Amino acid sequence: MTTRRNELPPDHRSGGRRALRWSAVAAVAAGTLAVPATAYALPPHPFGPPAVTIGCANQGSLMSLTGATGQSGPEQTPPIGPGEIRFESFPAAPPIPAAGQVTVAWVNLDTGATGVAALEGAYPYYSKTVYTGQGNVRATVFGTIDLWSLPLCQSNPTFGNFIV
Repeated sequence: MTTRRNELPPDHRSGGRRALRWSAVAAVAAGTLAVPATAYALPPHPFGPPAVTIGCANQGSLMSLTGATGQSGPEQTPPIGPGEIRFESFPAAPPIPAAGQVTVAWVNLDTGATGVAALEGAYPYYSKTVYTGQGNVRATVFGTIDLWSLPLCQSNPTFGNFIV
């Protein structure tokens, strides 16, 4: 004669399910210990809206947009150390000016550290990794743009907040 499932005592009914759950938990724990975790930084975080670039009489337009991002470390590619932020600028909308100077100014609100750095690279893609220290960092990116023989135009500031 077979026993019905409902006739089993309460502590025996879910024994198989309980063992299955514990096996799954043990497998996940063993997998976590066997495969070392790799630390990845957050992806680049955009500054506020793209910076309006005005006064550039390039390709029939007096306005363009310049975008900017900040990425805190640590990160392997591109190399960003702990306490550092990599700032980048790039064209957000055409027309793309010929050359320029883009600058970032930042303040660490937790430590009081400040700095100003010129972004480097091949225009229109500039970048610079700066040591800001750990904390809440506010930054602004601004610049001037050179258009061959035409007058200089200006990339208005845009602001961002970053956690390092």
